[in-house]
Amino acid sequence: MKKLIALTCSALARSIYAAAANSPNTVIVRLFDQGLHNTPKNLRARLQAGVDAVEPGECEAVLLAYGICGTSALGLVARHVPLVIPRAHDCITLYLGSRQRYQAEFDLHPGTYWYSMDYLEHNKPGSNAGLGAANLGVMQEMYAEYVEKFGQDNADYLMEVMGEWGKHYDRAAFIDMGTGDASAFEQIARDQAERRGWLFERKQGNRRLVEMLVRGDWPDDEFLVVPPGYSIQQSGGDELIQAVKL
Repeated sequence: MKKLIALTCSALARSIYAAAANSPNTVIVRLFDQGLHNTPKNLRARLQAGVDAVEPGECEAVLLAYGICGTSALGLVARHVPLVIPRAHDCITLYLGSRQRYQAEFDLHPGTYWYSMDYLEHNKPGSNAGLGAANLGVMQEMYAEYVEKFGQDNADYLMEVMGEWGKHYDRAAFIDMGTGDASAFEQIARDQAERRGWLFERKQGNRRLVEMLVRGDWPDDEFLVVPPGYSIQQSGGDELIQAVKL
């Protein structure tokens, strides 16, 4: 039996707690606000602070129940114990159970707004964004980077072109993770689809990756184990991320 600390986005709260309850390991869950995704640099800083807060000998590994999430996970450094993170672009992969399934969904309907019970119950009032959807914080950060690199006029043009993303969504997909009565939250997604004239689909989620994470089953093709003194960096291949020595 291992003692593990899982740093988890609240958008995966029900799934991680359900998986932890059935894990042979002792899993301590520490939740982070899903709104931190709005500013990747802020989320990265908060996650690093969470890693740094783990005392030597407190656990055998720190689990990151996240994907790369923009660039949020890139640059995170393992301190006293290894970090373990799924090889995933974002949390949709964790909801669906594999990168292959997510890729199949993306190939079929690239313009999809994803919803889940966890995400909607932790969503801030007035927000109707979906999982993995672009948001204001990310766009503002991107705009600042473009101004620095290309000047304000070019940045304005690029953001105008990128602003077209909202016109290309045509499906709302609700992922049911089987962690409670999700009917009221599914209806929210249905209402959003109807209001916007989108196709609605309900998808059955799969906790496979989350369960593997807390069980300590970390095959190299699906998880990255980052030794102490190494950081998470992007990789150009299918592995997505790699551990780089400091």
